[in-house]
Amino acid sequence: MIEVHAEDFASANPLLDELSAGAEIVGAVLAGHTKGKIFLRALADSRVGFVYNNGFCVLAGAVADEVFAKQCLNWLYRHLQQDFFILYPGHESWLPVLDAVAVTSVKKVGRIVYRFDKSSFVAQNFPPSLSGDFSLARMDAALMRATADSSYPWARETWPSEMHFERHGLGFCVLTRGRIVSLCYSVFVSGLHREIDIFTAKPFRRQGLAKAAASAYLQECLVQGLKPGWNCFKDNRPSRELAEVLGFVPASEFSVYSWHRTRSEA
Repeated sequence: MIEVHAEDFASANPLLDELSAGAEIVGAVLAGHTKGKIFLRALADSRVGFVYNNGFCVLAGAVADEVFAKQCLNWLYRHLQQDFFILYPGHESWLPVLDAVAVTSVKKVGRIVYRFDKSSFVAQNFPPSLSGDFSLARMDAALMRATADSSYPWARETWPSEMHFERHGLGFCVLTRGRIVSLCYSVFVSGLHREIDIFTAKPFRRQGLAKAAASAYLQECLVQGLKPGWNCFKDNRPSRELAEVLGFVPASEFSVYSWHRTRSEA
């Protein structure tokens, strides 16, 4: 596996061809809106590769290679900066290969891709209303920086810098007493696509905070002509329910390979 330098990412654009899953991850890395990495199977062949983005990964290319898949998995197992990964087979040909070479602690699980139904969202006419001490704010560099001190510092790590997020990303958060307790922001950005990530701190869940932040996010996408994206684990019922309340419609399902580092592996 050969790492592609950031200044040469454009040479890996063919990895986007024939992707049935993970295009939002690959596109964001190619666009330079993440701290991602790209590895090719061979320097002279940019049709088969591995794209890494802060734990979210894609094996791209229609020709699956067992040796390359093993190399990528071994790299992930040893990558101590990350205690998890979610590996997307970008083409169905990778499924039998990964079934054969992944260790037993890697779980094959289903994810659902949603399509945003603009008319459904508009028809429901959501005002992002909040009560009590809660307030809604559009995320800028300072608020993205503040996520490092909240219960969801991972959000900040998905972007090259807070200023890069302010220039190219989109997000809204809910605060109480100066603390971020819920947020909806663009985790993967390429072209007009804005993939959504949502988080609410445990003590504040089931209070409509994520719905308010996501409603503001989607309204801004409509204003700017952006295309919001949503996908989640099939067994993530709260995420699925929220997506459908907001006007997203299930479009397709696919399998990913999920792994978390155990204490014995640390």
